[in-house]
Amino acid sequence: MDQAASLLELQRLDLEIAHGKKRLGELPEKAVILEIRHKLRDVSALSHKADVLVGKLNSDLKAHQDEIASLTDKIDAEQAKVMGTTDHRQVASLTREMDGLRRRRDKLEMESLGLMDRIEKASAQHATIDNAIEQLTQKEAAAIEQYKSVGGALQTETAGLEVERGKVAATLDSEILEEYEALRESKGGVGVGLLEGDTCSACRMSLPAQQIVALTAGPDIAVCPHCHRLIVVRSDDE
Repeated sequence: MDQAASLLELQRLDLEIAHGKKRLGELPEKAVILEIRHKLRDVSALSHKADVLVGKLNSDLKAHQDEIASLTDKIDAEQAKVMGTTDHRQVASLTREMDGLRRRRDKLEMESLGLMDRIEKASAQHATIDNAIEQLTQKEAAAIEQYKSVGGALQTETAGLEVERGKVAATLDSEILEEYEALRESKGGVGVGLLEGDTCSACRMSLPAQQIVALTAGPDIAVCPHCHRLIVVRSDDE
């Protein structure tokens, strides 16, 4: 294979490799995985909020229960004082104090019931969220396996093309290869065209007759006067 034919073959392989990578990136399984992961992030955020809420409610409940226990001890202590005195004024004072402590305890007990109800509801919600996370995680794993199955064939095919590309690239002169690579990088993946009649296959522009004459009178590999890519004027494979 001559230099011109090798250059065209390299371009063909590069386009096939790029197409394979594009197909791999556009596999529907990949979109499904990304969608599931987006949902997982949202649901995980809800799980964190539920954790914080349940933690705060439990903390509030414990504080209430601790204060209720403390108030009960105080009431018992005040009751012992009442039982140990015959001073009516002291009894009345202690009774008023116990009434205040009991009212505070009753209020805290009612609030505790409300907190327990909220904890139960929040815990049930948390369990629902955890179940959703588990289901999404299972779906993600299944989608990844499907992606590997479908994408694996594409990756194998692309890897084979890249090996072949390496062999073809090795047959090109270093200067031609370097120029081709630079042009391919700067011109959307196409670094060389073929002269087809009076048209450059890379830019699809018809060239004036005098330029065609100049190209056909020159070397097999030239530069397109219009798009400035390399252009194969003739090759042994034609």
